[in-house]
Amino acid sequence: MVCTTTQICQMFLDFFHIKKHKIMPGSSIIPHNDNSLLFTNAGMNQFKKYFLGAAQSPYPNIVTVQKCVRAGGKNNDLKNIGFTNRHHTFFEMLGNFSFGNYFKEEAITLAWELLTCSKWFHLNPKKIFITVYYTDTETYNIWLNKIGIPKTHIILIYDKNNQQYYSDNFWHMDTIGPCGPSTEIFYDLGEHLSGNIQNNTGERFIEIWNIVFIQFNQNLHKQLTILPIKSIDTGMGLERISSILQGVDSIYKIDIFEKLIQHIAHILHLNFIKHHHLNVIADHLRTSIFLIAYGVMPSNEHRGYILRKIIRRAINHGIMLGYKNIFLYKLVQFFINEIAFNRDKELLQKQYLLIKNTIKQEEQNFHLILTKGISYLKKEILYLENNILPGEKIFYLYDTLGLSLDAIKEICLQQNIIMEQNIFLKLLNKQRSRSKNNSLFKKNINVFYHNSQTQFLGYNHINTKSKILNIYFQNHIIQKIIKNDKAIIILDITPFYGESGGQLGDIGFIKKNNENIFQVITTTIQGNLILHNGIMIQGELVQNDIVTAEIDLIYRNQISRNHTATHLLNYSLRKILGTHIQQKGSLITSEYFRFDFLYNLSITSKQIINIENMINQYIFKNIHVTSYNISKQNINLQDNIIFLQNEQYNDIVRVIHILNLSKELCCGTHVTTTCEIGLLKIIKCLSIAHGIKRIHAVTHKNALSYIQTRDKIIKSITEMFKIDDKNVVNYIMNYQNKNSVIHKRLQKAENYIAKQIIKKIIQDNIIFNNINLLISELYDYDPIQFNYILKNMINKFDKFIIILSTIWIKKIFILIKITPNLNINALDIINLNISNTTKYNINGTKSAAQIIINNNIDQYYCFISKIKTFILNKINMLLHEKKNN
Repeated sequence: MVCTTTQICQMFLDFFHIKKHKIMPGSSIIPHNDNSLLFTNAGMNQFKKYFLGAAQSPYPNIVTVQKCVRAGGKNNDLKNIGFTNRHHTFFEMLGNFSFGNYFKEEAITLAWELLTCSKWFHLNPKKIFITVYYTDTETYNIWLNKIGIPKTHIILIYDKNNQQYYSDNFWHMDTIGPCGPSTEIFYDLGEHLSGNIQNNTGERFIEIWNIVFIQFNQNLHKQLTILPIKSIDTGMGLERISSILQGVDSIYKIDIFEKLIQHIAHILHLNFIKHHHLNVIADHLRTSIFLIAYGVMPSNEHRGYILRKIIRRAINHGIMLGYKNIFLYKLVQFFINEIAFNRDKELLQKQYLLIKNTIKQEEQNFHLILTKGISYLKKEILYLENNILPGEKIFYLYDTLGLSLDAIKEICLQQNIIMEQNIFLKLLNKQRSRSKNNSLFKKNINVFYHNSQTQFLGYNHINTKSKILNIYFQNHIIQKIIKNDKAIIILDITPFYGESGGQLGDIGFIKKNNENIFQVITTTIQGNLILHNGIMIQGELVQNDIVTAEIDLIYRNQISRNHTATHLLNYSLRKILGTHIQQKGSLITSEYFRFDFLYNLSITSKQIINIENMINQYIFKNIHVTSYNISKQNINLQDNIIFLQNEQYNDIVRVIHILNLSKELCCGTHVTTTCEIGLLKIIKCLSIAHGIKRIHAVTHKNALSYIQTRDKIIKSITEMFKIDDKNVVNYIMNYQNKNSVIHKRLQKAENYIAKQIIKKIIQDNIIFNNINLLISELYDYDPIQFNYILKNMINKFDKFIIILSTIWIKKIFILIKITPNLNINALDIINLNISNTTKYNINGTKSAAQIIINNNIDQYYCFISKIKTFILNKINMLLHEKKNN
């Protein structure tokens, strides 16, 4: 009997449950407190702290099904989608884990039993191949002697480029820290396909399971020491094992994808379903749906940029199939109702409108961009030199206008245009390098914990006596730092709050005897350690020193005011806009805070005032703010405790209770009574994505300062125009109306003048052998009008050289336009007799160029005269060459 993907998943969980593994839910696909990752890309991500020794696992053996996204960062399969039968950007990872309980032999035996036993997956053992790290003789012998795998089916995998431990079969968590060899299980799909296990190429052999033996710690010198606790980390792609058990040669042919791809073909009015474009659309649709459901919104940065890229890539593949209209959003409901697993339906159905409308808006926006991009490209093609599209133009079309490389290639191919791809690739790589350096997702320092952790006492203490556990300087552990060293200090206990939950980390000082002072510039969290990032401003500090850690209380208090204010805002939004709103994120700084939430309707000015008034009433009532800890399992719906959907919380959670108002899960710092907030002022309410609103607000002295500044501006306006402050709005509206009328009259006048200039230029036209030389010499004329003049002149002549010049605001502006059929370079003319001392700005191409000169205004007419002479000589020379030929 052929199993469905859902049944295969359940079989995996049932097997390991019988083998005494605790079934745990997978974590969010948005990593929790891990800025080193864009997305959760493996089942082990949520267990990092156990592998690192930062905490002890509550269960010795665990089994999970983890949603993973590999579409950015280190693990990026985006380029493979549609070109292989085995890659997805979103997939489900089946994994079993052991923390110090069983190791190599047990892990291999369990894997073999599940794969080959007739009760379970019942794969043909003869079709299974194994890879082993070449020095891992223990694993090799287990497969050979214990399991009975033939030698011909066990492949040794060596190091790459002769770099020790740099191999596909040697796993590292980071450049230092926990690591170990791995063994991979491959399945042979048949001799009719080509492939090579050694370098994992071709389609014949598909990797289905990777078992990692975490047994070593690697230091900076690549030396390995044995870990006191050895662990197992495995991962098997659900889609891959499903393709084997369902007897198909592609993960895009398994039950869920076959059904989805058939529906996509129906929506696109296609009479075929086997096409790699459809595979891409199906994959990208699934990824987009889950990313939006987990709170990612399309944007131009970070995770939102990846989502936007995935959606646009799906749209482009629809266009390549000949479908020109928006379609992706129409597939959302079908996916949720017919394709999504039952365990995901509740989440996706709740977010259905958000998902559908977000994708629809993104499609509509992108189609406008495509129209603009294609129009721009076709215009550029008309003026190309030697039928070559410059790399800079390709990059502009691709990066700024969002036109896909495939679309650019297709248009260029139709017009016999050659693409300057080398320059484009250089610009693309330069941008990627810049994006990587500016990325939000920073590489964590290489910490190995040895079961150590930092105890946070900052809820009740502003300073602590602490011991320096480690000092990191340029990612290396060092014994001592001296003045001006930028470093990271790890303490055993600290009052410093590490950045998390949207709240920025504390600042302050770490001191020894008031003579040795380290300034903490920001505080972050890595695992169970709190990292104090800063600079040594006086003296020196040494590992194991006993120090005083002291936070900046003014900074902390202002952040605490803003954090409690976000809770009051969240509560007030629910009272005024409705309880259906959902928080989508926040940022709490000492200066201001912002709060993002899901709300599909527009928010009126009156509602903003009501929200603001409600919050300030709560502030003035001096309501007590308390906190308490509770087991996550003991939270009841009746408690009305607010928490972020899809957020990963610890087993014991902290509740912030603003008495008789709100309860929220929160690890941040807060005031003790609401009156400490002083005052709240909402300064912005924005729509940052479809259905997502963002409110910016300030509190306490920043709120007062904001109000005083605006009051000062209003007073300046009333004094300037000598009006009463009650009439400011009416006065400005009347002023705008008058200004609009004046602007329209001015535009008509400028167009009239431009038409007269065009007539004069045409009257003075100089013609040499059908070449029209049209020159204007203007004074005190706005060069912005040059475009209008050009637009109304260029269609009147087949061959022309147009020179427009003016003096405007103490600068010379010269614009030259030449038809491509003339062998005259506009840049050569522009560069004529420009001295090295002259300040100027040139831009343009062979057929059109412009110069702006900052001085030498007295030589304006002389310069124009030289240009005329140069052009006439150039034309005569061309005519002479033509006659001789």
